[in-house]
Amino acid sequence: MPEGIYCNKTPITTEEALKALLSDTRGKKYYEEMEQLEVDREKLWATVQKTFKSRMRTWLDVCARCGLCADSCFLYLVNDRDPEQVPSYKIHSTLGEIVKRKGDVDNAFMRHAMEVAWSRCTCCNRCAMYCPHGIDIGIMMGYLRGLLYSQGFVPWELKIGAGMHRVYRAQMDVTTEDWVETCEWMAEEQQDDWPGLEIPVDKEDADIMYTCNAREPKHYPEDLAEAAILFHIAGENWTVPSEGWEQTSLSMFAGDWEACKLQVQNVYAAIERLRPKRVIGTECGHAHRATVIEGPYWAGRPDGQPPAPYIHYVQWVAEALRTGKLKIDPTKRIKQPVTYQDSCNYIRNWGLAETAREILSYLVEPGYLREMTPNKEHNYCCGGGGGFNGIGKFRPQRNKALLTKRDQILSTGAKLVIAPCHNCWDAIRDLEEEYEIGIDWSFLKPLLIKMVIVPEHLKPKDEE
Repeated sequence: MPEGIYCNKTPITTEEALKALLSDTRGKKYYEEMEQLEVDREKLWATVQKTFKSRMRTWLDVCARCGLCADSCFLYLVNDRDPEQVPSYKIHSTLGEIVKRKGDVDNAFMRHAMEVAWSRCTCCNRCAMYCPHGIDIGIMMGYLRGLLYSQGFVPWELKIGAGMHRVYRAQMDVTTEDWVETCEWMAEEQQDDWPGLEIPVDKEDADIMYTCNAREPKHYPEDLAEAAILFHIAGENWTVPSEGWEQTSLSMFAGDWEACKLQVQNVYAAIERLRPKRVIGTECGHAHRATVIEGPYWAGRPDGQPPAPYIHYVQWVAEALRTGKLKIDPTKRIKQPVTYQDSCNYIRNWGLAETAREILSYLVEPGYLREMTPNKEHNYCCGGGGGFNGIGKFRPQRNKALLTKRDQILSTGAKLVIAPCHNCWDAIRDLEEEYEIGIDWSFLKPLLIKMVIVPEHLKPKDEE
């Protein structure tokens, strides 16, 4: 095995390196080597001087440590209001100390900062809504993650995830061949029930280019089939790219900014190559943030916009329902207590709260929607965002973090949680497994397919 493959400061860029890292399935050797890692103090301080720009410097300077951000943080609340979980304390005791000491910190400090950055903050940005100065500690915590990554202090699973993006341009080992074969397989499997259904690959000048989360072709290919069915029913002229289809970015969670840039450039290259009128992303919050909110800046686009209009899946669903492209059978509307999980990244950071409620007005029988308290842009993080879901080292902290969402859901009395976001869906699934509160959870696609009115010409013909 190559020397230092686990915890060196060089990003994982080859399949050999990924396999070596994955060979220790628990990350034991990785963390053992991390304990011996020397901090390159000169490089750390040089990076801070070059990249710690005026906005974050101002935020750090003007923070009065008044504590008004404390109650905004679900991790502070769920950890018995521990003062060390106050957002302002978390950032001043880590990033603030790096700046104050001009990078003169040691291994123990960096490992502590890693724990804070990945197990005490999900970068949900809720604290920024309640700070009188508008300080966004989630943004600063993301910057801290980048500094830690550059020095080799990053959780094992996220080191792998960032490496996957560099090697495969996807958060999982899904090759171009794997992806295209999955598209063909899913289309063929649906032909009996949906005659004429296709998943067009690399169709130029389509109205829609669809991008998704690599977990879908890898583990949930039915999600891709459901998207195809709904586009089929709606009569959309759509396509997926053979390359540039992966919208998510574990690199963003890891703080590997160069890999973030490579990932989003791959998606943008597909847009420029196929020239769709617009792009629709799947039911994933951080995917939208990575490609639409943060992506233009990583890619260096001067207008701050993707190459074509790029919308989240809930925007397309609301539009399709509003315009009649999708029509709901009123007899099939949800008639049980249901609540909606507002994702941090497309609700709080993209303003789609009312768009989501518009969809619910079609899907849920009046009187059955039970809103969480708080809700919309004030809702708490699911408990698994920012990479928290997948980090084994911090699983006890993550499971405790799920308590906030558990109590919110229980207070509604809902039996079904609609969660159009992969991280939220995963967190609520794990919440049910951990605490057994007796709920179901769902993306939008399967609910829509159960309720949508299928035009006669799209139904299979009876065999003679």
